[in-house]
Parts: sequence; structure tokens; C-alpha cells
Amino acid sequence: MKTDIDPTGDKLFPRTAFKAGAAGLLIPSLVIVALAFMTVYTIESGTVGVLSTFGKYDPEEKEPGLHFKLPLVQRVHVFDVRLQTVNYKSVKDQPDKGGVVNKPAIEVLDNKNLPIGVELTVQFTPMASEAAEILTRYGDNYFEKLINPIVRDVVRDVIGKYQAEKIAADRAVIAREIRAVLGEKFKALPFQLQDVALRNIRLPQIVLKKVEEVQLAKQEEQRLEMVEKQAEKNQRIKTIEANTKLIEVTTQAKAEAERQRIEADAKAYQIMKEAEAVAKANQLVAASITDRLIRYKAVEKWNGTYPSTLMQGEGKGLMFQLPPAR
Repeated sequence: MKTDIDPTGDKLFPRTAFKAGAAGLLIPSLVIVALAFMTVYTIESGTVGVLSTFGKYDPEEKEPGLHFKLPLVQRVHVFDVRLQTVNYKSVKDQPDKGGVVNKPAIEVLDNKNLPIGVELTVQFTPMASEAAEILTRYGDNYFEKLINPIVRDVVRDVIGKYQAEKIAADRAVIAREIRAVLGEKFKALPFQLQDVALRNIRLPQIVLKKVEEVQLAKQEEQRLEMVEKQAEKNQRIKTIEANTKLIEVTTQAKAEAERQRIEADAKAYQIMKEAEAVAKANQLVAASITDRLIRYKAVEKWNGTYPSTLMQGEGKGLMFQLPPAR
């Protein structure tokens, strides 16, 4: 068996026949193995699988794990059900990746048709049980077809009711209203709204200037109010000090008057007591003077000369002229 073909070229020798038979068996085997691998697929965590048979989606989603499908007949669509984040920003400083999408800021007109830029972040999660329905109705690009228009319409409707001058002051109210309206909208969607954060409201320069003027006016008003309150406080302090001084003076005057009254009362009492003592002494003196004492004192002081006049006693007032002594 040294040659593969005989001299006439019509007859195959055993070596050539063996090679042809081996090739005929290898190709079908490879096809079978390839088809076997095509029947198996894996769904990762955070995703669900949706099978489509001849383009029609199977309503039953496939959970994470190992699954089988019909090769060449069914296709697997991997649907991400993890948290999706959309940033509406004036400057796209980061690329879209890992469930994070960056979109331009939402341009809105206020109730006076002044342009306003709104920057916010919206976070939502697709419902795993609704993955087939989402793909059927909206396809893979459900965000651009459904979520993005709703968010922009809600922001425009809410902010369009406000005046640009009041938006800065009412920012917290606007944020709550956007969150509430979007929450109501999402209740009818196969998505769960997780969070809405109002990042920035970009106002026109003319509005910013007016807002600044209003803030300066308020600051000046607050300053004047503080000055007025300080003046009132100082006036109250002065009034309290004056009242305190008046009370001190009045108290001192009352104390002095009371002292003088006490001294006067003491002096009057002293005078009264002295008068009582004098009167009592006079009474004692009067009681001690008798007729006998008077006659005794008269005799005691007689100088030996007889009187020339004699007065009748007992208050009769009769006087006798006595002759002079010889």
C-alpha cells in the first residue's frame, strides 16, 4: 500500500478510503457538539433572560442561573434589572457606563418665558417580572422612548408654573413637587422610581441680578431691623437704669424723711418728757411751799426793820400804812 491511486486513476486504495470516511464522521460530530453548546446559556445576577422564538418574546422571564434553549430557533435577550441612574447635566464630564446615563440639562421656560436650565438625577429600577413586556412594547431603548420624555415633561410642567425670581427661594418645594409628580407617573409604568435629586437650577443673568438685588435689599432690611432692635434694647436699658436711679433716689428721700420724722418724733418726745418733768417738778415745788414755810423764810430774811406797809392777808387787797418807828 504505497500508492493511493492506480495507474489508470479509477480505483482508490484503502488509505484514501479511510481518510474520506474519517472526514465524513468528524464534520457531523462538530456540528452536533456546536448545537449542544448552543442549547445552554447562563443568566448573571442583576439580570433576567427573555427568550424569543422566531421573534416573539416568551412572557416568562428566566432568573439568574443555567438554562436551555432551542438552537437556531430561540434567542436569549439579557435584560438588566439593576439600578439605573440618569444624570441631567449641563456638561457631560463622564461617559455612560455601568447603568449610569448622562443627558443634557433640561431646558425649561418659566411663566414669563425666561429660559431656565435644570440639572437633576433620576434613579429607577426596571421590574424583573415585566422585562418581557418592556422589550415587547419599547425594545432595548426603553429609556429614550419612555423614561426620558416623561422626566422632561414633568420638569417642564412643574417649573413652568413658577416665576424665575422665586425659583431659587422655592427650590425645596419644587424638588418635592417633581418627586411627587414623577412618583405618580411611575406607578403606571413597569419601573420603580427610587430617587429624584434636584442638583441645580441655572437662572438667566437678568434674573440672577434681580435675585441678588432682592437679597441685598433683604440683608439691608435685616441690618436696619437689627439696628432698630439694638436701639430699642439700649432705650430699654436706659429706661431701666433711669427707673432704678429714680427708685434709689426715692428710696433715699423716703429714708431721709423717715429719719427726720424719727428724729422729730424723738425730739418732740424729749421735749414732752422734759415739760412733763418740769411740770412735775413745779407741782412738787408748789406742793412744798406752805404758809408756815413762807413766814419762816420771811422771818429768816428779816433785817430787823419794821415794814412801813401792811397788807391784809387772804387776798383782800387791803393795805395799812404804818407809822414810822421812833
